[in-house]
Amino acid sequence: MRAVIFANGVMKSWPADFSVDPQRDLVIAADGGSRLCRQWQMEPQVVIGDLDSIDPAELSRLEQRGAEIIRHPARKDHTDLELALQLACRRSAREIFILGALGRRWDMTLANVMLLTADFLAEIPVRILDGREVLFLLKGGAGRPLRGEPGDGISLVPLTAAATGVTLEGFRYPLRNEDLPQGATLGISNSLQSPKARISLREGLLLVIHHRQ
Repeated sequence: MRAVIFANGVMKSWPADFSVDPQRDLVIAADGGSRLCRQWQMEPQVVIGDLDSIDPAELSRLEQRGAEIIRHPARKDHTDLELALQLACRRSAREIFILGALGRRWDMTLANVMLLTADFLAEIPVRILDGREVLFLLKGGAGRPLRGEPGDGISLVPLTAAATGVTLEGFRYPLRNEDLPQGATLGISNSLQSPKARISLREGLLLVIHHRQ
């Protein structure tokens, strides 16, 4: 089962090559993410958060249509998106897609991206979708195939003191067992050279940003 979470950020366009199946996917609105659900004609099965960002009339409408409402106190230790991610894990989601997580506030944008590193998500593939961009985390000791079109942009941002043993195959600028220190920009603005590529990482964490043409 996939979970599709709408956060309360900016979503000017629908993610490229992505569709939602309401019969099979768990659609969650993280509080004000219900606004984006309405904008893109999606009906969330669950609305979760302190509910300070959702229009009361919209909340009432969703409740009348059978949505599950999970209200948390305003004084809480987790953002609404983190609560939604925790819920998706409890509901046994095998894959999570987050929409509308970027662009509204810098503090929330950075916090939303860093949620990819949360321990409770360690065993679940999570992707942030934003227009033609896909963001995901690559962890040390793993390799990951990439599929796309030649010319697609790829940027790698180390999220630990160093991402060591980085190998890129099928890229315009290949790397072989290189180290990317945190704060360095060596991994920015690479691109795919073939439809099938691969990223490998020995140790550390890498944020991978795939910009589709």
